[in-house]
Amino acid sequence: MFFDPSITDALRDLLPWAGLLFRIITELGGELFYIGVVLIGYWAYRKRESVLAIFVLFTSILSNYWLKMVIANPRPASTYWYEGMAPEHYSTPSGHAQNSATLFGWLSLKVRKSWVAVLAVVLTFLIGLSRIYLGVHYLGDVLLGWGIGILTAVLLYYLEEPLRNLLGRAREEIWFLALFALGLVMMVVSMLILPPPGTNFGNLGGFTMGLAVAMPLERRFVDFSVEPYEGQRWRLALRVVIGLTLVIATMLGLEPLLPTTDLWLRAIRYFAVSFVAIFVWPLIFKKAKL
Repeated sequence: MFFDPSITDALRDLLPWAGLLFRIITELGGELFYIGVVLIGYWAYRKRESVLAIFVLFTSILSNYWLKMVIANPRPASTYWYEGMAPEHYSTPSGHAQNSATLFGWLSLKVRKSWVAVLAVVLTFLIGLSRIYLGVHYLGDVLLGWGIGILTAVLLYYLEEPLRNLLGRAREEIWFLALFALGLVMMVVSMLILPPPGTNFGNLGGFTMGLAVAMPLERRFVDFSVEPYEGQRWRLALRVVIGLTLVIATMLGLEPLLPTTDLWLRAIRYFAVSFVAIFVWPLIFKKAKL
């Protein structure tokens, strides 16, 4: 039952009008949406928690990748895929379901507000359901992804304080070097061990190395505040709108030169995105008094 693709047909028969809606909803479980959410929080809400959210999401993405490699369960037949869908990698567990449950679950635990919890549940449910409707996952993939995501969110929430105490024993520079090395290791492992190179590793490796360089630079030369200049909140809105435009322009503008098809070139592109988002744009908007 849990790995019966006919559930997709049943959903489509029940909701024949919902194809475009679920195409939109499934994008809420994609990397661009998550990057946007985290950067909005970093620029205009809470810097430290937003950086933590990046690592929470990375933990989920990496664990999902390796679980898929170990389980190696193929996707539903391509005849079930909704028009325009071209999923990569194995099927079990669903990355969209796991990542949404992890990130939104962790955020609801951190914020502790009822509307955030309700929004987290609704988004997680709809994103998972969209993967079944679009025919790229089985029901079992989504259920397993939700379960692993919830468990990951709870574990990371309760491990945050012990890990911070542990990391605080070493000099900050050591951890930034270790973070850069982690990104590099992800790239090397992907190239030398995984057949074929992991889809996510160019993104994650480059973004991680970018963080390792941008974060200490921001702390030393910028150290911006999420409070708006002179208390004018419209400045925060402008900060977010221009910042997201700049990040998207960097990501898309560099793609012809640093295409997704090449793992290392993709990593350089995501390094640039991370560097612009974490250091360059904060430096600009602080000087511009946004």
